[in-house]
Amino acid sequence: MLEVQSAHRVSPFESLVGYHLRRLSVLTMADLARALAPLDLSPVSASVLFLIDARAGLTQSDVGKQLGILSANLTPLVAGLLKRGLIERERRDGRSRVLSLSPRGKQLHALAWKVAQAHEKRCFGILPAAARARLIAELRALWEAHDAPSGNGR
Repeated sequence: MLEVQSAHRVSPFESLVGYHLRRLSVLTMADLARALAPLDLSPVSASVLFLIDARAGLTQSDVGKQLGILSANLTPLVAGLLKRGLIERERRDGRSRVLSLSPRGKQLHALAWKVAQAHEKRCFGILPAAARARLIAELRALWEAHDAPSGNGR
């Protein structure tokens, strides 16, 4: 009798949201990494370019906070983007320097954004627009609740 029951058991992970999120994350990030590889960009470096383009006047610290990247990991990433001539640093006041896209960075940003949009369509195009908006809102609410200073996310 036990053999029959175990053969028909539901996956032990079926009710674990984190398991399903992780599986989806692994698949989608691998797809995005493959799609960005011809541009010599990783998903993280592309995210930095997207954020700098979208929000003028950000410092390196601002970028790290908004993307959830530790300073120790962001510093070499920004250094690599500077070395490639994709971003520039400009003095704002005193020691503070803001990041901006260079002309070359703007061109690469435009290409990477097209790649990211195609990736989104490949990975999430089966979702109707309303379901996609709901999913984004629900996922955002979850990560913001866990990322809040009083939360247990860090």
